[in-house]
Amino acid sequence: MLMLIGIVVTNAIVLIDRVINNEQQGMEMKEALIEAGGTRIRPILMTAIATIGALVPLLFGQDSSILISKGLAATVIGGLISSTLLTLVVVPVIYEFSLL
Repeated sequence: MLMLIGIVVTNAIVLIDRVINNEQQGMEMKEALIEAGGTRIRPILMTAIATIGALVPLLFGQDSSILISKGLAATVIGGLISSTLLTLVVVPVIYEFSLL
């Protein structure tokens, strides 16, 4: 779970940092959010896909000694998919409404 928390928090920080930098350069909030989402979607998705790709062998492995690892892999993959979508959608919405 710590791995999942670290990835999610880092993704949100990277996204919001870009929004703040855009606003400091004179962009309006909505424009800054759209630009940040467009430029940060690729690194966020690449991180998620790489982590999921690394965990897929654990999830589908045939060795009987990795039963615990299968549950861990399934949990992290599911959490990463949902948290990545939430990071890209919910974090900008919360940021916009928190400053109104």
